Amino acid sequence: MAGGFRIEVQLPSGARRASHARAKKPVFAHGGVTIWSDEPVVPVDQQSIIIGHLFSRGSPSQRVTKLKADGEGLASNCGRSLLGDYWGGYIFVRVDGNGVVQILRDPSGLLPCYARTEADRIVLAGDMAEVASRGRDVVDFEEIARTLASADARGRKTCIAGVEELIAGECLMVDGDRIWIEPWWSPWHHVKQPPGMSFDDAAARLREVVADCVGAWASCFSSILLGLSGGLDSSIVAAAAAARAERLTCMTLFGPDFDGDERRYAAATANALGLELREAMRDVRDIDIDRAAAPHHPWPVAALAKQTNEAVHRRLESELSIDAHFTGNGGDGILCGIRSAVPLLDRLLSEGPRSGLGTTLRDICLLTGADRMTVVRHAWKRFRCDRGRHVARFDLVGLHRDVLARIEAAGPSHPWLVPPDGILPGKTVHAAYLMRSQKGIELYPRAVRPLHIAPLQSQPIVELCLSIPTWMWVADGLNRAVARRAFEGGLPPAILARTQKGGPGGFDLQVYRRYRAALHAHLRGGLLERAGIFDAALLDIAEDPSWRGTARIQRILDFASAESWARWWSAAS
Repeated sequence: MAGGFRIEVQLPSGARRASHARAKKPVFAHGGVTIWSDEPVVPVDQQSIIIGHLFSRGSPSQRVTKLKADGEGLASNCGRSLLGDYWGGYIFVRVDGNGVVQILRDPSGLLPCYARTEADRIVLAGDMAEVASRGRDVVDFEEIARTLASADARGRKTCIAGVEELIAGECLMVDGDRIWIEPWWSPWHHVKQPPGMSFDDAAARLREVVADCVGAWASCFSSILLGLSGGLDSSIVAAAAAARAERLTCMTLFGPDFDGDERRYAAATANALGLELREAMRDVRDIDIDRAAAPHHPWPVAALAKQTNEAVHRRLESELSIDAHFTGNGGDGILCGIRSAVPLLDRLLSEGPRSGLGTTLRDICLLTGADRMTVVRHAWKRFRCDRGRHVARFDLVGLHRDVLARIEAAGPSHPWLVPPDGILPGKTVHAAYLMRSQKGIELYPRAVRPLHIAPLQSQPIVELCLSIPTWMWVADGLNRAVARRAFEGGLPPAILARTQKGGPGGFDLQVYRRYRAALHAHLRGGLLERAGIFDAALLDIAEDPSWRGTARIQRILDFASAESWARWWSAAS
C-alpha cells in the first residue's frame, strides 16, 4: 500500500504559479488550498478533509472512512471534538469561513508532515522528496551537529535548510500572509493521575487500550510484517495485533554474537501466539558505507546496520505481498522505561512523606542496583538541579569543541522540552522520551514502499501512559512494570521477566572491522569535517579491542552514516 500526500497553500503576496504537477487529480481544492494524496482520505465537508487513517474512540475503536461531523465542529476549541472523539495517524485540513487555513497533525505523529514556506505558497508533505530537492537544497550542517550531539537537541528544524517538521499535535494557521502555529495537543494536558488509580487499575486499562489501538491498526492491512525482537515492546504489539490481523508474519534479525541473537525470545513469543516467524542473519555484505541508510529521513539518524534490515525487507515484501511494516518502536519511551531516582521525587512531591515512599525507594534500589543512600542522594541532586526536571545530555565525542557552546546558547528547540510550572519531574522525562520516539518513525519513503506503523504511539495509548505515575512504572524493581502486569497471561513468562535487551552491537563491530579503512577515509576531509562539525582526531585514537573501545567505534559509525546522508543530499540527482 503506497502512501504520501502534498498540500499547497497559496499565499496572497506571491505571484500565482502553476501547482505541482501530478498525474492524479487533487482530492481537495478550496480557498487557495490544494491537496493530492495517495493516503486514505476522509471527506468532511466542502471546506475540510482528513488525510490518513482515522478511528473513532470506543471499545472497540472503529475505522472511519466517512464522517458525519462538520469541519467547524471538529475544529472548534482547538480541535477538542476531533482530538477527543477520534484518533489515528492523520492530517486535518480546514479552510474556515473567514478563509483562515488550519492544518493539524495528529498527536501520534504516525503520519509525517514536513513544511516549506516559499514566496508564493506553503508546501506540506509526508515525504521529504516533496519539499526538498537533492543537489538543489542546502544541507543544514549546524542542525546535523545538533542531531549528533543529543537526541534532545532536535526540534522542528530538519537538516535541510528551510524545511521544518510540523510537530505532532500542532496546528499550522495561515491567514493571508500571517503564518503561525498553535499547540492543539500537548503531553502536559494528560500528565495528571486519574483519581483513585491503582497499579492494577492502570495495568488493566493499559491492556484494554493497547489491544484496542493495535488491533484497530492491524485490521487496516491485508499482510503485515512485524519486526519481532522478542523484547517486551514488539511482543506486546504481536499479542495485540494477532487477534485482528488478516495475515501477520514476524521477522527477527540476528547478529554474530550472543547479545545480537534474540531468536529464542522471538520464537517464544511467536510460538505462544501461533504466528509464523522468519529469521534472517545480518549480512555485512549488505552494507555500503557510501550509501545513505535512510536519505528520505529529515535527520541522519539511521544507522548503517539499517541497510541489512532493508535488504531482508525487500526480499520478504515481494514474497509475502506485504502492505505494512509494524514495529514496537517508541515503546521504551511511551511505556516509561525510566531508570533513575526521579520516581522517588515524583511520589514525594505528590503524596508527601507517606509509607508508599519507602516502597518506591526499595523499587528503585532493585531496579538500579544502588543502595538506599545512593538513591536518596541522587534524588536530592536531581531536585537541586531545576527541581528534578529533565536535562538534555550531550555526547561531544567527535564534535568540535565550539559546537556545544552554540547548541547550549540556542536552548531547547522542541516545545515538549519546556514544561510549564507545576509538572512533576518524572513527567518531564516521560515527555522527552515521547519526543524522541517520534523522531524516527519512517522506515521507508511512503510513496514507494509499504507503510510503517508503530502502533504503540497511538494517541489513546500515549495519553493513558502519560497519566500513570512514574512510580508505578518501576514497581517491584521492574522497568515498564505496568506493561508487564498488563500482559500477564498473554505473553510467555520469559518475555515478561526479561529486563535486558539485545541489539546489533556485535554486528556494528563486525562492520567496523571489515570497513575500517574505508570508514576513516570516508570521514577524513569529508563534508562534516569541512563544515567544522567533525573532529578527525577521533580517528587517530589508538584502537582498543576491549569493551571500552566500543563507544568510540559506534560514534565513528554514527558520523559515517551522517556523512553519507549529507553527501546524498548535496549531490545532484
